[in-house]
Amino acid sequence: MGDCSWARKIPRPVKPSLQKDVYSEKVQVIESLERFAQEKTQEQNSSVIKIPGGEVHLKNEESWTRVNSFSSFESLKSELKLDEKFCEIVLSKKELNKVKVIFVSEKFRSIEEVNSEMRGGFIDELLTGFPLKTAEFFERMISAMKLDSSEVIIFPVEGENDRDFSGHIMTLAAFYQPEVVITLGAKATSKILKSNDRLSLVHGQFFTRKISDQTSIQIVPLFHPSIIETNQNMKKTAWVDMQKIMKHLKKLP
Repeated sequence: MGDCSWARKIPRPVKPSLQKDVYSEKVQVIESLERFAQEKTQEQNSSVIKIPGGEVHLKNEESWTRVNSFSSFESLKSELKLDEKFCEIVLSKKELNKVKVIFVSEKFRSIEEVNSEMRGGFIDELLTGFPLKTAEFFERMISAMKLDSSEVIIFPVEGENDRDFSGHIMTLAAFYQPEVVITLGAKATSKILKSNDRLSLVHGQFFTRKISDQTSIQIVPLFHPSIIETNQNMKKTAWVDMQKIMKHLKKLP
């Protein structure tokens, strides 16, 4: 991983981890099977793969085809029904055709907490979803991915009183048309992918979900920054996943 500034932290005691490197034999086998399935379905133009002695039926991908579309930011705001302060912090400076990534966090913090820590600038957007130290760490991650603040939206999958915001994420995706939606942590991943697959098996992979009859969005799960922040092995795993996304965004050769 080298001397990555986003991964630097103050030394602290860390419990020994039994986690293997990201490219363990198990991960390589899973990725090879996924590539094989993709090639076969494209080659045969079918969700059924014929193999000696039988056949494999692939699970149909879930979709978000009932996503509402809006022609103006004001109508979008009306649909989201967000606290005006959150809307101002998270969305007011974002422009169409400039947003490349929507990061899906778990939940908005209370506006009182956010107000007490606001500093001005991009960090304020991150503070809506993360405590200060995690927000600072996540800002370094985003910088390491060569993303500008204008290219990024942070939005949670859940609101006050456990209100489900997953549909809003897809509404934002339909409006801003980012190149990728990145889910952070197990809760965000399961709700956006509509899947109960373990995050340890799907992180760093690209999934396609329809948001209309004509439009699809790429979704990539990552581990939550609060987990990555305190575990060196997780930093290595996250960096590999981040580089995959950077290549997709043409931020790497």
